[in-house]
Amino acid sequence: MRRKGALAFMIAVLVATLMPWYPMQAGAAAPGLFAQIKKQGQVTVATEAAYYPFEFVDNGKIVGYDKDVLDAIIKAWGIKLNQLDLPFAGILPGLEAKKFDFVATALLINPDRAKKYAFTMPVAQVKVGLLKRKGDPRVTSVSDLSGLVIGSGTPPAGPTVIFMHYNDTLKAQGKGVKAQKMFASSPDEFLALSNKQVDAVVDSTPVLLGAMRKFPGVFELVGTFGTPFWVGWVTRPDNLDLRDAINAQIRKLRDSGELARLQKKWFGYTMEIPDSGYLPPGAIR
Repeated sequence: MRRKGALAFMIAVLVATLMPWYPMQAGAAAPGLFAQIKKQGQVTVATEAAYYPFEFVDNGKIVGYDKDVLDAIIKAWGIKLNQLDLPFAGILPGLEAKKFDFVATALLINPDRAKKYAFTMPVAQVKVGLLKRKGDPRVTSVSDLSGLVIGSGTPPAGPTVIFMHYNDTLKAQGKGVKAQKMFASSPDEFLALSNKQVDAVVDSTPVLLGAMRKFPGVFELVGTFGTPFWVGWVTRPDNLDLRDAINAQIRKLRDSGELARLQKKWFGYTMEIPDSGYLPPGAIR
């Protein structure tokens, strides 16, 4: 009886020891997030719909370039979309807290973000530009902003960060801005510009050109500066299967010419979207 008891105890210990790794050895890994999304038949996505023409609200609905790209992806997946319109400040923290599955809003692919989040391949490439009130003789060049008050988004907005570095160079030459005012959204920037609270506005060129189309005869593009930057969406770093599934659809849209059509529709020009080389060193891959 004692031998039987000891044998039973040893078997129990062995089973408990083997259980943590046996399912992995047997290939019974837990399904990834994309598989779960497909099984559930729906996905929850976060957007800040205040960045015309990438994403904005029109007649109570989210529309724009990113929205059209997202809708095409969701249609290909054959599932339901639950899209949340949230303030930008809460989007990335909300992703980390697993309040939604991924973020589909225009995000600059910069080193800091790329180390924390898994970026998709780019959906756009843009430059940073300077917009003024049409005919304002005081704003003549992006290379001399002396005495001007410039409006921008709040960090970590990509165009704002790029402009701050650019302004440091101008200040060393005695050509930096008088002051920089930051706003919560691009509509707030353009309202401040039209009300003469600021002399010019810094943002990505598609957004500035979009404002010119939306308010014809009101604004004028002064010029662009800095190197172009890539814009993409993000998933959590442990959901690379979902990131890769998004990439597969973006690539199909690009190769079919649909992505270029949407770029022409919303920006007035097309962009070359690469398969590689867009992620900075140290990025999650």
